[in-house]
Amino acid sequence: MLPDLVKFHDEYNEEKMTVVSLNLGKNKSGANGFPVTAIPTQFIFDADGSPYRPKNFATGSSFELITDDVGEHTLTKHIGSLFYDDMVTIYEDIIGQ
Repeated sequence: MLPDLVKFHDEYNEEKMTVVSLNLGKNKSGANGFPVTAIPTQFIFDADGSPYRPKNFATGSSFELITDDVGEHTLTKHIGSLFYDDMVTIYEDIIGQ
């Protein structure tokens, strides 16, 4: 996944979103506060920092919408690898293309 993440970062980072990668093997406390149950896991946010709400993905996609105790959507989680084309699709979904 890393080569695809680097390619996506180089082409899209800071246009409408920021891509951050964290190696939990080197930074064990990096996931504190996030419900990481497997590696790789991605948390996806819109440009304004709100949790991404998948619009153009089929029902049953591998996104988990996490809510707080009062039912407010707080995180969007994806477990497993995301490849370049997946990242572009998410990007386009976020910006409304």
